[in-house]
Amino acid sequence: MLAPSRSPSTVPRLLLSLLLALVVACTGTTAPTTTPPSVPSTTTTTLPATTTTVEPRSPLADAVVPLGSAIYDPAAFLATPAAPVALTIEGIDVENTPIIPVGVEPNGEMEIPGAREVGWYRFGPTPNESGSSVLAAHIAWNGRNGPFRNLGEVEVGAIVTVSYDDGSTTTHVVTEIAQYAKDELPFDRVFAKTGDQVLTLITCGGAFNRSLNSYDDNIVVYARPLP
Repeated sequence: MLAPSRSPSTVPRLLLSLLLALVVACTGTTAPTTTPPSVPSTTTTTLPATTTTVEPRSPLADAVVPLGSAIYDPAAFLATPAAPVALTIEGIDVENTPIIPVGVEPNGEMEIPGAREVGWYRFGPTPNESGSSVLAAHIAWNGRNGPFRNLGEVEVGAIVTVSYDDGSTTTHVVTEIAQYAKDELPFDRVFAKTGDQVLTLITCGGAFNRSLNSYDDNIVVYARPLP
């Protein structure tokens, strides 16, 4: 497991800048050749046709999440008994995709890995703990399809399996798929640290805003653990 990248002493400074969360950055040097899906009855996603070098934005950029103790808690990561290391989602091309723990960038954005990995927000619950465990990934990154390229095609009832670094696994079933405007993301629900166990998968969605180099919305998939 990776050690936390921010110490508790950085929290006051980060509180001023706020955690920018959950709009998976989805562009790069060459646009992917396929169009990511949109949740039914929502805005269609359209990829930019650019060949210029563009620095992709964080999957969690522009949706403002206060870095208070309810969301940012390094002690939560230190106390984690087993960390998630791989993800499989039934029905889309996500099979044993690596998961790595991520935290917060110096500018306040949530860290997100590149085109090959899924990021687990390590300052929140793991998928086998109470509360909402957040796994975020790109639709596309630097011209390559990201792990959650087809997340919007997941169906209610699909099985999601998480593997851990101690050799254990947990199985979850998709119960809801939602699409939110960035400024309407339900942060209290997404980053809940108490209550029922829920696995929360997040990526980009909606129309692509060329001026901001990001998508307008987020696709969020909620899954509950199976007995």
